[in-house]
Amino acid sequence: MEDIQNKVFSDFEPPCTTDGSHLGVMHHVKETQKHYDMKFEQELLKVNQRLKSSKTKVSLQAKKGGIQLRATLPLKPDDTHKQGRDKKQYTISFGIPASFDGLKTAEEEAYELGKLIARRTFVWTDKYLGQQARKNNNITFDEFYGQFEKRYFETRKRTIKSENTFNTQLRNLRYYFGGKEVITISNLREKIKVVDSSVNRMSAIALASIVCKMLNIEANFSDLKISYKPKKRNIPNDKQISSSISLFKHHYLNISKMSPSYRDNWRIYQTIYALLAIYGLRPREVINNPDLSWLISSENKHNTFKVHESNKTGYREVFPFVPEWIKLFDLKNKENIDKLRVFSTSWKTANQLKDRVATIANNFRYAKVTFTPYDLRHACAIRAHLQGVPIKAAANNLGHSIQMHTNVYQQWFSLENTRKAFEQTFEEVNEIDALKDENTLLKKRIAELENTLARYSLQGLQKIQ
Repeated sequence: MEDIQNKVFSDFEPPCTTDGSHLGVMHHVKETQKHYDMKFEQELLKVNQRLKSSKTKVSLQAKKGGIQLRATLPLKPDDTHKQGRDKKQYTISFGIPASFDGLKTAEEEAYELGKLIARRTFVWTDKYLGQQARKNNNITFDEFYGQFEKRYFETRKRTIKSENTFNTQLRNLRYYFGGKEVITISNLREKIKVVDSSVNRMSAIALASIVCKMLNIEANFSDLKISYKPKKRNIPNDKQISSSISLFKHHYLNISKMSPSYRDNWRIYQTIYALLAIYGLRPREVINNPDLSWLISSENKHNTFKVHESNKTGYREVFPFVPEWIKLFDLKNKENIDKLRVFSTSWKTANQLKDRVATIANNFRYAKVTFTPYDLRHACAIRAHLQGVPIKAAANNLGHSIQMHTNVYQQWFSLENTRKAFEQTFEEVNEIDALKDENTLLKKRIAELENTLARYSLQGLQKIQ
């Protein structure tokens, strides 16, 4: 596995566009697959060159997700040649996947077949007739589960991001597709139908498609999709957000049985809360290699937060949605920042990072915060809209696409937010109308003053005459 990662992906940087939107995910998948295919074709060419140099009369080809051997062989039983010859070119499939490990296996098989051809001892056994390939395809769900990690990272670069995705897929594979049954389209469809939630059904369909691609099975599960109904969320308003930050300290200081070394941990979660509320960050972005030195640096004139490149949508520099909360929430308190720095470096693996993110959500519940960490992000998206921040600027600051911003986040506008938006618009209209009225009065007053000035000027001329 390490060999594949070094050979294939050492010079590849995955595009940072997986913001959750379909376009973002597909761009990431296509670019990764494009790079993998290029490397695979290069390696396939090298293998065929080695076979040719060794005068092995067998070549390899990749087609439909598998690797086949091509060679001129004696006629199969019951086969004939149009021109009456006793040999014919055949394509032999062993069910070998089109992967780098598959290439090694296929090259070994090619040398073995080449020896039989050279010695003129080749005969059509079940192996070469394809019976073995059919047997190899009879893999059960539980057997596939044991192979999933190896298959998954054969075609993907191993990063914190891809490991996190893999762990989610592995868990879903066990949950949705565990069992002793052989993997077939029919069995996959039956297991998908059991999933009744629209979001979970989409996850199951996506995973089933991955399984089919890995096993070179052609399948389409789009007819099994369920219409998505957005989940209602009660997004906190600014008053709720500013009043809830003190709950963490209250919670930790009022637990009777707690080690003194943990008593100050409220500082960690209060600081995380502040960052989520001010910058609209994803919880993972707060603790995955945050640049806390930059956050409190005197050179940070605009109070930006730098998201590390290893996060979901890559590097970005985030401007505060509510700058006044930086002081109100005591965000740059050195003792608090030092506590967060220790917490954010306490993980080493993708699973440990996931556990830390879960710990953040748990502490929201323990402190009796009435909303989730992600709701603070949604609140920033809504606030940006109400403040008139251009959609592209807001989407860039939040680290997602315009499509995601418009299709997903703004569906959670409450009646109160809509009312505020209308009131704000009407206030602006009324202000413009008031300025127009004031302008009209001023023009009238100017005209009166000009008439008075003209009259006095005329009187002055008459006296001189």
